[in-house]
Amino acid sequence: MIIFGTRGVTYSKDKGDFTCPSCGGASSYNHKRVRRFFTLYFIPLIPLDMLGEYVECQSCSNTFQKEVLDYDPAAAAQDFQAEYQRAVKRVMVQMLLADGVIDDQEIKTVRDVYRQVANVELSQDDVRQEIQAAGTDGRGIRQYLESLVGNLNDAGKETVVQAALMIAAADGEFQEEEKHLLGQIGAALDMTPAHLNGVVSGMLSKFEQAN
Repeated sequence: MIIFGTRGVTYSKDKGDFTCPSCGGASSYNHKRVRRFFTLYFIPLIPLDMLGEYVECQSCSNTFQKEVLDYDPAAAAQDFQAEYQRAVKRVMVQMLLADGVIDDQEIKTVRDVYRQVANVELSQDDVRQEIQAAGTDGRGIRQYLESLVGNLNDAGKETVVQAALMIAAADGEFQEEEKHLLGQIGAALDMTPAHLNGVVSGMLSKFEQAN
């Protein structure tokens, strides 16, 4: 039996020092690119299209668009966010929108989960702006994440899955359709089933210990 397919391969393009928006000071970075490869028996052989690139801080492990290398904290001309923070906000909002209109209690849930996974405060206005952006975007969760997969490292992907699981379990239940949705999220992020299951199992163990 011949086993073939495609997968993203991450490699380093450049290294250096920069001012990290998350750390708030000087740090080392690794500029990485993600390219899709044709695989034969799981071995990457033929390079295909470029999926994306990102700058990874070696201190906090957050990833940013490459323009962050020109970031000037004194001028503060741009508001840089870690790429996983963008993905976390959109995934949480889209999961709730799938069940209908998001009410005030669900907005509070989004804020609480975001605070836990990103260690950053999110205002009600921030959530409402994300709801509006998701509504006008037209893409579902899978399509949105597929556009970001080249900008996230493993830590960022795991945080997105953790946030999605926390939203799914916020009502005290983890239903089959929600498990299926997490599977789609993992696939969109180019995570192997083993990697996804490891993240989910770890989170479920924490939930059980907390209860």
